[in-house]
Amino acid sequence: MQLRQSWWIAGVLACAGAPASAQAIAPPPWPATHGDPPALAADPVHPLKLGPLRVTLYASTLADVQRAVGAGALTRHGKGTEALDWLCYTLVDAEPAQRIWFTSSELAGGNKIDGVTAIELAAGERAQASCPELPAKFRPVRFDDGLWLGALSPEQRRAMAIPAQGNATWGGLYRGTIGALDVLGTISVEVRRSRAIVIHAAHTAQS
Repeated sequence: MQLRQSWWIAGVLACAGAPASAQAIAPPPWPATHGDPPALAADPVHPLKLGPLRVTLYASTLADVQRAVGAGALTRHGKGTEALDWLCYTLVDAEPAQRIWFTSSELAGGNKIDGVTAIELAAGERAQASCPELPAKFRPVRFDDGLWLGALSPEQRRAMAIPAQGNATWGGLYRGTIGALDVLGTISVEVRRSRAIVIHAAHTAQS
């Protein structure tokens, strides 16, 4: 089955631009794009490590993460093809504090995790009931390739073609196969003064 030729999954994951309730904290939408994103030669989406916990997009489930962490409120927003389920956690000991969402779109059945969004928070932001503190045993948090919020290494800046102290939004889309599955990986990293302040990553597969 051929995958669609646009950031269709990003549009689905962006449907939670408004909270499902007064208490829920929805993930921020992906940045607006014009046309297809740049094609990437390798899959940019890697498993996410939370201390000893390894989360693989389109394999791990929201229930897996909630059960392992022992905290987190499952939230749903929207209906039908626009439905989005998520878990949210706050990293209060980061400087500045950070927030991470694990999302599951209708494309993943509202169960498999097919997206991760992470942001640096403004000063004074705290954990909330719908987005509790991530326990210390599940830190540090970062992707297998070392990417995470905060200062980028010189190697990461070169890979993204971002100069020192530069501002940019880097990203792209990868289409490939794993066995009999067609794979689509998308990523967007907002960089300000060589710091990653927002990361969106999504991964899906079809037979």
